Amino acid sequence: MKNYMKKIIVGIFSFALLFVGQNAFATGIWNTASNDCPTINVANTNTSAGWGDPCWNGTNISANPGDIINVRVYYHNTGTTTANNTRLVLNAQTGSSTSHSFTTDITSSQGGMTSNSVSVNIPTSQTLTFGSVIWYTGNTHPTVTPLLNGQDGSEILSTQGLYIGDITPGWSSQGSAVVSFVVGNNTTPVSNCSISNFSSNQPSITNGNPVTLYWSTSNCTNVNISNLNYSVPVSGSQTVWPTYTTTYTLNAYGTNGGTQTRSVTVYVDNAVSNCSINNFSTNQSSITNGNSAVLNWSTNNCTSVNISNLNYSVPVSGSQTVWPTYTTTYTLNAYGTNGGTQTRSVTVYVNNVVVPVPVYNAGVVTTVATNISQTGAQVNGLITNSNYANANTYFEYGTDVYLGLKSSSHTTGSNTSFSEYLTNLSPKTIYFFRAVSEGSNGVSRGAIEIFETLGNAQPVRPIIVQGTTVVGSASPIMLKIENRYQAVGTGDVVDYVVYYKNIGKSKLVNPMVQVFFPKGITVTNASRGTYSADSNTLSTPIEDLVPGAEGVIYIQAKVNSMESNLAQVVTTAVLVYTNPNQAQENAMAYVLNNPKTDGNVLGAAALFGNMSGISLVGLLLLIIFIMLLALLARSLFGRRNVATAPINH
Repeated sequence: MKNYMKKIIVGIFSFALLFVGQNAFATGIWNTASNDCPTINVANTNTSAGWGDPCWNGTNISANPGDIINVRVYYHNTGTTTANNTRLVLNAQTGSSTSHSFTTDITSSQGGMTSNSVSVNIPTSQTLTFGSVIWYTGNTHPTVTPLLNGQDGSEILSTQGLYIGDITPGWSSQGSAVVSFVVGNNTTPVSNCSISNFSSNQPSITNGNPVTLYWSTSNCTNVNISNLNYSVPVSGSQTVWPTYTTTYTLNAYGTNGGTQTRSVTVYVDNAVSNCSINNFSTNQSSITNGNSAVLNWSTNNCTSVNISNLNYSVPVSGSQTVWPTYTTTYTLNAYGTNGGTQTRSVTVYVNNVVVPVPVYNAGVVTTVATNISQTGAQVNGLITNSNYANANTYFEYGTDVYLGLKSSSHTTGSNTSFSEYLTNLSPKTIYFFRAVSEGSNGVSRGAIEIFETLGNAQPVRPIIVQGTTVVGSASPIMLKIENRYQAVGTGDVVDYVVYYKNIGKSKLVNPMVQVFFPKGITVTNASRGTYSADSNTLSTPIEDLVPGAEGVIYIQAKVNSMESNLAQVVTTAVLVYTNPNQAQENAMAYVLNNPKTDGNVLGAAALFGNMSGISLVGLLLLIIFIMLLALLARSLFGRRNVATAPINH
């Protein structure tokens, strides 16, 4: 037995050493190429400190309250095998301090690494507020890639990390995640003042000729223009006579202290050149950090051109896509055969202000629109949080996502469902609407949903529910819709059960059950009925319901996507019928699910979730320890059996 146990133990430890060796080798798969960018860098988007192209260079930079700090995590699989289940973790010091440090971990099933530390220094103790994560992929011009599995980016600050999938070896799969923070115990306010236009009637003049500046603003208290030593109105025009190329900057100020700026350059030609610039412009004068803009230019009789902030050659006429991470002015320099030079500039403004993504359907849920006609519709909502009960409820609606119109307000009392009939609508028009609840706990808004009014002489479509919604004890219908999941996420298959019963005393004729599914959930199978992908609705005509008649509809659906800013998703079932008075009525029922956060919620994941801090080697040693205990127990148990067995002579 001793020799047997010795062989097993030696074999296990040999396997352990082999596994350890393989894991140590695997940890070298990340960022080992000589021309790789640093694994982590930091930049101040307000001062451009630490920024570089293509690699950043900031390791210890300074910032002031209100500045936007970007931390870049770079990855490149320099091994020979695909790195499965790759995740990025940013270890960020966000509490109040005058110095904030960052490190990052890259993990995968094939190995990981931990970066050096970078830091940001602030003159006074300040916090860092997380803003967003932008994921760039590609080895030439970086491409902004949507985050996987409905992640919102905050996962990168957790121990689990931001999931970026399986990363193949090679330059084509390199990428980076840029994480933004706002410096300050209070985030910088977004200005309520905006600049609609700031331009000139002549981008280029000959010395001695005039040019007129035009500007218009909204909600601004005062403005000024650089290089003009006199006051100007908040909107207007001004003629100027520049004698050399001049950039005029319009500074506009709002009531909340926010500031907006725009610049325009007037080029003054003081030398004759046989080379001319016909156009130098951008398709986007203002972008959000992470988006791209396209520069376009054309010239005549020019031998060569170059563009500042681009470290590569460009043709004399053409276009170029750029990804500036801060407000950048690009200058086109064009050269003629006689030594004359022409220049033009264009500025791409980059918005780095962090705007929190609002969460909808937290306390009140927008459901569906019913009883739709040419000029009216009934909109419906549902209170799902007791903190918003006994609150004022109403609906915001309009012909675009900005809504703009508001229905009458009502107090829900103890009711959880509420509705409002909208009138004076336009025929054959798409309307957007959402439910709103205002109470002592603040304002809660549902998600925006849509409906379309009927056209003139247009028959009622099967997918549009008509009639009065009858609730409470007055309803002759019991209607339920259920599924067995508390949370659902992308890739899940969800089984729904719709149950209905006539609990009244009269026969209900021409009944139809309609199930309205949320955006991103598609029906794949149903026991009966017709599914419309356009409206995401299952319509099922059923037999006339005599008193006591009942039935069940089974539905299977696939979750293709899940909106990250929804606290709850609602699936609505409606049974429409004609009562004995020949009036059309309907009953409604709902099932609510929470969007699933990233990660597996199965038992195995729960079992091993608390072991995430154990390394692979530690886990292997733990398994060896358990096996040794099992062998020892087996040995002791075997000896006890031998000692107590009867002896035969």
